[in-house]
Formats: sequence, structure tokens, C-alpha cells
Amino acid sequence: MCVCGGAWTKREEMLRKHRPRELTILDRVYEHISLPPLVVAAIDTPAFQRLRSLHQLGASSFLYPGAVHTRFEHSIGVAHMARTLLLNIQHHQPDLGLSEVDIELGMLAGLLHDVGHGPFSHLFEDVVSRRCGIEFNHEDMSEKIARRVLRDLVPQTHVDVVVGLMRGKALLGITYGEIISNKRNGIDVDRLDYFIRDSMCCFGKPTVDVRVNRLFNSARIVCEEGQWQLGFEQKLALSLREIFTLRAKLHKNVYQHQVTKAIGHMIGDVIHAAAPHFRVGGHTLVECAQDETLFLKLGDWILEAIEASEAPHLAEAHAILHRLRTRDIYRVAYSSALDITMRAPMAAVDWPAAILEHAHPSFPLNADDFIAEVVVINQGKGTEDPLESVLFFNPKKPSQPLTRLKPAEDLKHGSPLFTPLQFEERTLMVFERRPTNGAVQRACERLNADPKYAAFFTDSLPFYNTK
Repeated sequence: MCVCGGAWTKREEMLRKHRPRELTILDRVYEHISLPPLVVAAIDTPAFQRLRSLHQLGASSFLYPGAVHTRFEHSIGVAHMARTLLLNIQHHQPDLGLSEVDIELGMLAGLLHDVGHGPFSHLFEDVVSRRCGIEFNHEDMSEKIARRVLRDLVPQTHVDVVVGLMRGKALLGITYGEIISNKRNGIDVDRLDYFIRDSMCCFGKPTVDVRVNRLFNSARIVCEEGQWQLGFEQKLALSLREIFTLRAKLHKNVYQHQVTKAIGHMIGDVIHAAAPHFRVGGHTLVECAQDETLFLKLGDWILEAIEASEAPHLAEAHAILHRLRTRDIYRVAYSSALDITMRAPMAAVDWPAAILEHAHPSFPLNADDFIAEVVVINQGKGTEDPLESVLFFNPKKPSQPLTRLKPAEDLKHGSPLFTPLQFEERTLMVFERRPTNGAVQRACERLNADPKYAAFFTDSLPFYNTK
């Protein structure tokens, strides 16, 4: 079903003050991208232009010098992918009745899905919500800002559709609700764009050959038990496996690499130390996070602004920034693989408290001396195989029911040769904020040897080298 209605006839009037023609731009991933006037009008707003000042990968740019691309180019890429996928669906499934309006709404959802990210993206969200005690979620902020951007461009009913697509919600009469945010199995245009773009910027080329056109040509919108979702030809099973594997590789080598994590914690400490004192337009960072108008003033530039400020209350933030600039980063004092079969009981463990409890009396520790976290890397569905959540069809047998690949089944399309033995890894990683003369490492070793906790650890090699 398509989105249409008389209200859309107001579009031309709404766009008179904006660019009246289609815009073609050059993109590092797709080369030439064509953008319709409505999408260009949304791009030409301060709220979207702000994304130029937000690095896509945050702290990873300190690890990979080429990873300085922004959420601005990623968001345009997602809009382009949404258009490409919907045009393919429109061509192969004319019975769904997808219209130009549907395609443009899909593009707008892809374009605006990240407008609610703060400085250094998830780092800012973590500091504000977890350490400052303020309820903040980038998806909620994205919805508020998207509604602000769109209120003068499209009818209210279409604004609701765009927001629903951004969040991956099931919408009445909308068959393409999961193309931007697919919580079912993670195959959506948002992830596909940043998998390709991030690997290109970090490694010089995609680490896996993701042939988007082939993937989209073999995709269909299918319905199972009243739920519309993306389905794929059976021959795409191995290609989808490579995409799920690429996700895990990017998390291990980029997003959750030990250097990325260490520098991320340092930037988080800078923001936390500066939050009560550093002001933007007379308001603290916490106040900015609570008001969408103030929030739109924020960008990655705050790090340099904090560094340049001579305010005496920022001395702690300045000291951490000096360490960051001189590559004196937080050290991994301890890391150990965890048993993923113990996920449930481990969820109740307060790791920092447990480490403090096992500190040697001769080597006392304070809670501020270290950071302990469980690093989780998987293929997108926890310990489960995400490929089992994908619906497949055989185009040569259209009457055949939709199927899912199960372990040890359909060897032609889901070869066990390429199926991992497990789909998730967990590691306890402990960083020292300052040298502790081995106190953190000793405490962690005592924790590992404690029968109360020993079952949580495995004999597997740790993810990271602590030397």
C-alpha cells in the first residue's frame, strides 16, 4: 500500500522557497547521487547541516586517520540507499503500489535518522544519561528534530510516517517499515551504508564485497503472519552471512577496538568533567541535552572549545585532553574472555565493585582509578544466528512458502563451512585511568581465581593484548 492523499498537493507550494530542481552530488561510495527537491530542502536546514560537525566514528578517528567522515555524508548515503531499494521494489512488485511519495518519505527517514546524535555520538549519550543522571536518548532527540525539520515541508500525516520509518515501527498501510531500521535481523539501509562507508574510510576499501545492487535486485517485501518485512532470494544467503560477519569484524577492529575504547573513555571523562562548567550560549552541556533548540548548537567542536577555554574550573578536563594530545591514553590493565553461556548470572555482577572487593590490602584502589566494562561483539542477534531471522523465497517456485535457513539445513545456500561455531564474544576489559603499580591487575587476577566468579571466565585467549 502507498502513502498518498490530497494533502500532498501542497508540496509544490511548500517547496517554492527551496531549491526547485533535483540535485546531483558526488559520493565516495556510490559516486553520483541524485536527490529530489524535497530531500534537498531538508538537507538545506541548520538542523541537518549540523551533521557536518559530527564524526561518524567518534573516537575511532584517533585510531584510523582516514575515519574522519561525518554523519552528514552517511545520512545522505542512507537516503540514496533507501531510494535505490524502494525503486527496485517498485519495479519488481508493482502490486504493492509504491508511489513517488513513498520513495521520498523513505528517503527523508534515511536522511534524518541520525539528526539527534550529540558530540561524539554515543559517548555524549552515555555521559549525559548514565553519569549525569539525565534521561537522554538520541532516537528520541532525532524524532523531535525531524518533526521540526519536516513541519514546513510535508503534511503532518507524512511526518508521522517518516518518524515511524526512522524507528522501524510497524505502520498501518506501510509495507516498507523496516528498510531504515530493521530490528528483526539488522539488514537495513542504515547499517549497509555505514558498514561499507566505515570500512572504506578505515581500511581503504570494503573488507567484504557487499554488492548492493545484486542484494537489492534480489530483495522483495514479503508478508508473514501479517507482518511486512524484507525477504531475499535463497541464493543471497551466503552474501548475507558475509554482511553479518562484517558487522562483527567492524566492532572488533574499529568500534570496540581497545584504542577506540580507551580514547572514548578519555573523551567521556573530559565531557563529564566539563559538563557543570563549560557553557554554550550561557547553558551547560546537560541543559543543552534537555532542550532541542540548545542541543542543535552542539557538535564535536566542543572538545577544542573546552581545550581553548581558560576557565579555571576546567583544569581536570584540560589535564585529560593534554594526555590525549600526547598519546598518553588509558591503559588496558586486564582483559579476559567471558563464558557466553553465563550471560544471565553475569548480568547481575557489578564488575567495578567486585574488582574493588578483591583489591590486595597492600595495593589499595579507588573506584576512580579504573574503568571496567564488558565488551560485547556479535553478529547482531546476541548469541543467535541472525541468518535464521531472514525470510527467503525461491523466485522459480513462487507458490512455495517462505522459508528460513536452519542449522545444518539447505547446505547449498547456508553452507556450514561458513557458519561460525558461536555468534557472540564477551570480554571483561579493565582500563587504568592512572598508574596503580599493578594494583588493578592483581585485583582482577584475584577476582578470576575466586570460586564465586571463576565460572564466568574461560580459558580462551583474551581479545586484546595488555602488553
